[in-house]
Amino acid sequence: MTNVTKIFFSPSGTTKEVVAQIAGNFESSEEEYDLLNFNSTKEFNEDDLVIIGLPIFAGRLPKTASERLAKIKGNNTPAIAVTNYGNANVGDALLELRDILVENNFNIIGAGTTISHHSIFSNVAVGRPDEDDIAKINEFAQKCKSKLESGELENVEIPGEKQGIELKQLPFLIGCDETLCAFCYDCVTVCPEKAIPDDDPVDTDFDLCSRCTACISICPEDARSFTGEAFESKKPVFEEANSERKEPEFYL
Repeated sequence: MTNVTKIFFSPSGTTKEVVAQIAGNFESSEEEYDLLNFNSTKEFNEDDLVIIGLPIFAGRLPKTASERLAKIKGNNTPAIAVTNYGNANVGDALLELRDILVENNFNIIGAGTTISHHSIFSNVAVGRPDEDDIAKINEFAQKCKSKLESGELENVEIPGEKQGIELKQLPFLIGCDETLCAFCYDCVTVCPEKAIPDDDPVDTDFDLCSRCTACISICPEDARSFTGEAFESKKPVFEEANSERKEPEFYL
């Protein structure tokens, strides 16, 4: 192995942190591709290690992330695959990620699901990943490292079958407080769907918007946030239903 490459789609930054935590266990140079803005072909060889992290949106991978990842090809390339979620529902996402990577000629030496602070409902999984999570992530990474050094490059077995979860759009709206907005246009730049007009960062095209939270996370003025009756009515119900702690799961 000559190089570790981090690939992630991380609108709120938490999936990127998990991928970085795993990569830190390998003594090697690193490069990264952020699928929020990287939308090109790329090919790796068998001497690379690719660490891929994608978030889970309502039990599925984000459509844009899947489409962009599908352009990235391996050549018997070892990979570590992780899906990151907010303590709610893993659904079909990890199996979906597995299928994309196997189809694109990656050998998955380790896979897992990790938990981070929920990007939409702020009272779910607060403080995650915590010290216990980080310890488990590092233990997983070290086991992947040992497998890589031993030459065990066969795809890992991930239990379960796809549930056929429909890829659906959340009904929530994102508002922008024009009195707070500094018109820095960071939200325009970061939006993977080009849903925020170049000439009006206060506006959002909800037919394009995937509710990924990138614009909310990047805003230096905290001007953007979820709003509306659908969000306000769902928030307490969702937070109560997903208050019980879930643990990361890993497959080797």
